[in-house]
Parts: sequence; structure tokens; C-alpha cells
Amino acid sequence: MSPRRRKLKKSKQRKASQKSNKVPPKKKQGDIYSEFGTFKEMLSELRANLTQSDERIQDLEIHVNLLTRLLTTLCVEKFGMRVGVLKRFMKRVEKEAIRDSQISHLEKLYKLSSHSMKKNRPPGSRSKTDPWDEIS
Repeated sequence: MSPRRRKLKKSKQRKASQKSNKVPPKKKQGDIYSEFGTFKEMLSELRANLTQSDERIQDLEIHVNLLTRLLTTLCVEKFGMRVGVLKRFMKRVEKEAIRDSQISHLEKLYKLSSHSMKKNRPPGSRSKTDPWDEIS
């Protein structure tokens, strides 16, 4: 073989090896189709779960609305509460719920149990100006 042919052969081999390094290995078509099929199955399951979750949330909203109306009717008509008193009571309950959710969120962040938090706080130590009202 002449030196020129050897150079040409080596350059062709280099080009071929460079092309093979740049191109990722091809998957078999059967593998791609099977992966696509499993993806479609997972997507259909997610859609079914989503519609089921939407229906459950709708049912819960209806129940909460009915319970709120029932509680309001009971408080006003049967217990004789005035509407203003009921509104103040509801605002207080909302503030306490927000405070409790903030406490539970902090407990989750710091991985503390609610039992240990209750132990550290002496009974009857609630002040008139609650610091949680300033935060929220």
C-alpha cells in the first residue's frame, strides 16, 4: 500500500470514529413504542385520578357549604345569637385556625412534635397581646 492510501484510509477511519462518537446509540423501534405505550397508560391513569379528585373536591365543597349554613341557622335561630356576635366568633375561630396551622407548619419544619411544644408551655400563660396576631 502506498503512503497516500494509508493516509486516506486513516483519515476515513478517524472521520468514521468521530461520527460514531457524536451520534448516540440508536434504540430499537420496539423499545420506543413499548415505552410510549407505558407512558400513554400512565397518562390515562392520571387523567382518571384527576377527574375522581375533582369530583371529591366538589362534593367536599358542597358539604362544607351545607354545614356552614346549618351551623349559622342553628346559632341564630335556636341559640339566639345575634349576627354580629356570630361574626366576631367566626373571626376568632379563623385566627385560631391560622395560628394552629402556622404552629403545625413550624413543627414540621423543625421536626418537633406537638406534645413537646405543649410540655414547654406552662398552663395559663396566655398573654393579652398574642404575638401570633402580629405575625399573621
